[in-house]
Amino acid sequence: MTGAIGVKVIGLVLLTPALALACGACLEDKMAATYDYAVSRQAAAKRLAVVYCDVQGQVTAERLRRAAAQVDGLDATSVRTSGEPAAMSFALDTTVSSAAAAVSRISTALGGAGKVTLLRSVEPDNAIKQGRP
Repeated sequence: MTGAIGVKVIGLVLLTPALALACGACLEDKMAATYDYAVSRQAAAKRLAVVYCDVQGQVTAERLRRAAAQVDGLDATSVRTSGEPAAMSFALDTTVSSAAAAVSRISTALGGAGKVTLLRSVEPDNAIKQGRP
């Protein structure tokens, strides 16, 4: 009996890190959910930042794309969304609009349906700017 309990405890201990990584709540999970290698490469070639955002509320991917299309300097073809975890990303010319201003414009365009907040902006020179800890 003691051996069986020991095996169960060891199994739970080994499984705990996997459960923690799959929680979907952390910043990196939200970034990974919308990461697209091709978008990142094209953004770098065009000297655009890649902006990662948290999405709150019941907002469809199409509604997010329409809101993003209203932002000057945002490459509408680069918009990527995720339902779970709720997130979005896009390439942005930060000489036209800052990441914070672009995210604010998207949030405003959604009206009361949802809210978008800046997680991180990866600049063309790979400098990471955090929106929130």
